[in-house]
Amino acid sequence: MSYFVQLRTFVEVYRCRTITKAAANLGLSQPAATAHIQSIESLIGVELFERKARGVEPTAAAHDLALQVSTHLDAVEQKLASVRNRSKAVYGTLNIAGPAEYISHIAGAQFANLLQAGEVNLVVHIGNKERIYQLLTEGTAELAITASTPDPEAFDYQIIDSERLMLVANRFTGTQLQQLPVSAEQLALYPVVSYDSTLPLIRQYFNAVFNQSCQSPIAAICPDIRAIAGIVKAGVGYSVLPDYLCRDGIKSGELVRLGAAGPENVIYLVWRKGALKHPRVSYAKDILMAFANINKYAADTAG
Repeated sequence: MSYFVQLRTFVEVYRCRTITKAAANLGLSQPAATAHIQSIESLIGVELFERKARGVEPTAAAHDLALQVSTHLDAVEQKLASVRNRSKAVYGTLNIAGPAEYISHIAGAQFANLLQAGEVNLVVHIGNKERIYQLLTEGTAELAITASTPDPEAFDYQIIDSERLMLVANRFTGTQLQQLPVSAEQLALYPVVSYDSTLPLIRQYFNAVFNQSCQSPIAAICPDIRAIAGIVKAGVGYSVLPDYLCRDGIKSGELVRLGAAGPENVIYLVWRKGALKHPRVSYAKDILMAFANINKYAADTAG
């Protein structure tokens, strides 16, 4: 007897941690999904999930079974989706999530290529890292763009672009700082503008370039990275920004680039495991990846 359908239900329950959500994702009734799990448990002779007040908790046997079968099931689903894509229309609405700064400066061109193909409409959701992964997990977004490394147990992904971190200051501060070799000690004398109090991009740059922490006084906290460039341009201290947010400012002289080139962050296109079985998601992923590395190529051209 083939247990493909039951194993597919098992993998979905394992990933969702709830039979109700898994059944909805698969278009099954909850009793049918429960019966699929019970049939697999009967087959292997052990319990796969512990029932909790909210959802289920995988047992050690479930972790082992998921490791053995999930990638194979996903591969089969993708092959089936490839066949369906040739015969089934992909028209409809696609929901995609991502950070405001990358979407506003870079992804618009990628989205335009997808829209010009004439097959899908887009709904774009903006959010930080936590919000982006929440939208994916809930199923609100089918695809997402993020600079944070996805959890390989929950998501599949491909590299769609990269960004280089740059240390920049306003024209006045930059002129002062350029007179001496830039160091962490020298920068500690100047205020910094950051995304939040943990100094995420600044901390990453200082660790990579100076092998030290940032000791500058925080002049302002701004949860929109796009606005940070404007604050610095207006004359407040310095910051560390992705290259695409400061490239034009450096060219115009409103920002001054300081120090060595910072670390490169990888940008990922992410989707829930198994999502590519849906023709629209598979189609959109392929179109977006066909126009990957827009920012990377712009940075290489800029030198």
